[in-house]
Amino acid sequence: MRIDQFLKDKHISLYSLAEKSGLNYSVVYNIMKGKSDIRQCKLDTAARLADALRISIDDLMLLCKKNYSFTLFRSEQCHQVHRKGELDYVIDVLERREIDHYWHLCMYAEAFYELAMIDYISRRNNIPKCENYNEMRSYKLDHKTYPIDVEISNSLLKDKDAYEKAEKKAIPEFLKYNIIEGEIFDDERK
Repeated sequence: MRIDQFLKDKHISLYSLAEKSGLNYSVVYNIMKGKSDIRQCKLDTAARLADALRISIDDLMLLCKKNYSFTLFRSEQCHQVHRKGELDYVIDVLERREIDHYWHLCMYAEAFYELAMIDYISRRNNIPKCENYNEMRSYKLDHKTYPIDVEISNSLLKDKDAYEKAEKKAIPEFLKYNIIEGEIFDDERK
């Protein structure tokens, strides 16, 4: 669950969250540790937690989602680019301030993925990069993240070179943030 990273990065202890929300510590503990499903709790409980964390209930649900998958996020972003078109995707992400939103939620992989995608599309279309994210561009994920097919190839098929092959073919805008991403578009122009 993403809530652990959010609490850690915002320096919020479960004890202080219980105190701020006015909820019993055991209730907060069980929800934040995934022992109780946030979707099954009372709306008042979710609202008090969200208020204490200064996020929306929707964001709280996202952060506490047990079966959240970055792999599915990646796939959905690629589908959005194909569905909307490259430039409309960039405009939509920037207008909706999605990168900032993910960054605020401490969902760094998602923020970097969208930033890499808009930088990649900008390069492909010879348009200038959005300068709003220059500071964010100086960071990267602590560990490399690979597509699921590379992970499967390495673990199940014992392809020891899978990671190296994927990194050699990785798109530079993604690799910069330790996200290994290969072909996204059929034409893959340089």
